[in-house]
Amino acid sequence: MKIERRGRIAENDTPILQYTQEFKEYTGETFTWVWDKIKFPNGPICVLITDPQWVIYDKKEAQLNALNQKYTPKKNERKTRITKADKEAIETLEKELCEIFYNHYPEDRPKTKKPRKTK
Repeated sequence: MKIERRGRIAENDTPILQYTQEFKEYTGETFTWVWDKIKFPNGPICVLITDPQWVIYDKKEAQLNALNQKYTPKKNERKTRITKADKEAIETLEKELCEIFYNHYPEDRPKTKKPRKTK
């Protein structure tokens, strides 16, 4: 920043290199654009899309990942035994996730075989 005695006052011309922008749609979706001009000068680094109908699904999926991460073996360690309460929690979370997914996409639900009628 250069100070001059006459004329127009010198402005701060330092560019902003890291910032985020949020856009909201009428449907409730929010798009968050993350910019970093140092890493990638031509566009955003990532675009995060959050859909309100999938918020519950994302929370339950995060809970399931946290439980599964708790029992994944580290390098050169024995696998820890899953407790009964955590096993039941994992099973219920998986069932709830399947129900939420198949409510949004019913055509992807697996077909159930019915017993054949005998004559």
